[in-house]
Amino acid sequence: MTHSNHRRGSRESLLGDWVVFTSGRGGTVEGNRKTLEICLKYNPVNLRAGTVENGRSVTKRYMRGWEKRLDSGVWESSTLEEIAALQEPRGVGAVYDNRDAVQGVIKELGEGDFGRSVVVSGLFDEVMDMCNKAPVAYTHTINMSAETFGKLELLPEPKVLELTTMCGHHFVSPHLVKHLANEIKAGRWSAEDASVELGKACRCNFFNVARSARLLKEYIASN
Repeated sequence: MTHSNHRRGSRESLLGDWVVFTSGRGGTVEGNRKTLEICLKYNPVNLRAGTVENGRSVTKRYMRGWEKRLDSGVWESSTLEEIAALQEPRGVGAVYDNRDAVQGVIKELGEGDFGRSVVVSGLFDEVMDMCNKAPVAYTHTINMSAETFGKLELLPEPKVLELTTMCGHHFVSPHLVKHLANEIKAGRWSAEDASVELGKACRCNFFNVARSARLLKEYIASN
């Protein structure tokens, strides 16, 4: 799984951007519930969990600052309490804005031994150090981003890419980033609400809205 593997930015910025997730298949109901409980315990910026409603697979999504007033079209928010109450969660994924939280998640998931592989995305040396500090966790696969090749002049500017690459499927449009930056400058949107608007399109829910608000302010200041 590499769709959380191409985030860009300075080391300082990426120290506030971590993704932890399990696949939607396999595992026991109890193990999935425990995984969700652990992810919830460490104050995630974003959280998502799959489940089944009326025979249909659905994904419940939380983003910090995504209130019901910001729901639109097919985009509907869930609270942490609503996700915590799921009876049969599947495919849990969480985003954190600090290293200590991820260290705690890795340690507890390893100790729980729920029979699931766990993917952790972040700065390579920091992730390896966290795994080494949790003796029950070990790495069996490592994916590294090999940068971008080709006609780089066709890419959006670097500050915009720092935002759009937080959605590995690239569902966050650079045009929307620029539009919302102008709206923030005009005082019609806050950076926090604009970050939620950008994050809605990221169906995997890995778009870090806390980091996005900071990056939008930096982008506006540089233009």
